[in-house]
Amino acid sequence: MPTDHVVEVGPGLGALTVELATRVRAVVGVEIDPACVKALQLTLRDCSNVRIVEANILRTSVADLLPAPYRVAGNIPYNLTGALLAQLLEHPRPPARIDLLVQQEVAERIVAPPGAWSLATLSVRVFGRPELVLRVPRAAFLPQPQVDSALVRVVPDAQPALPRAALPSFFDFVTPFFQARRKQLPFALGRSRRLTGAEARARLSVIGIDPARRAETLTLEEWRQLFESEHGT
Repeated sequence: MPTDHVVEVGPGLGALTVELATRVRAVVGVEIDPACVKALQLTLRDCSNVRIVEANILRTSVADLLPAPYRVAGNIPYNLTGALLAQLLEHPRPPARIDLLVQQEVAERIVAPPGAWSLATLSVRVFGRPELVLRVPRAAFLPQPQVDSALVRVVPDAQPALPRAALPSFFDFVTPFFQARRKQLPFALGRSRRLTGAEARARLSVIGIDPARRAETLTLEEWRQLFESEHGT
């Protein structure tokens, strides 16, 4: 929209930047490559509403670059996906919307339906609503990568599903369950809480969770209940 403020991650040579500049009020591109920064100064010389910041996006407070509400967009290096989403979503002033082109396999994990959740799914759902907007085949790129891509969109909620202060403990708690995702829930619960199998099954049953289930089948609300039951909150 013409009133939008957008932070672009890794504008590269500016193909997306130029398009964004014609559609929004202001764009700030965060680019780590000095050679690309120099090229962008030429490419964007006629775009008065664009500013380029030479910086590492993972060491940049994105919320300080533009007034709120702001959006984040970009075609990012695929190995940045998890770290970048965590940084953006965990910020006290997160973007109003995040649109990232990522590896299709990663995008599908993030938007997985109930019954097929991964730690990546849960990590995003705690903060907002993900959606797979568009699949982009590898043949659309030159040079052609080894994998297909997808545009994933995340709209953060006003507040995460748990208090922000509890989130580090929450993720420490849930991670072992997904590391043993082929095991039933009592296995990871027993190991992390030093319980016998019978004790772990009993604790799950008390909060209405079938002990025969696996981590990938729990909903966000069930994870919250399990965490709170084990941490006395």
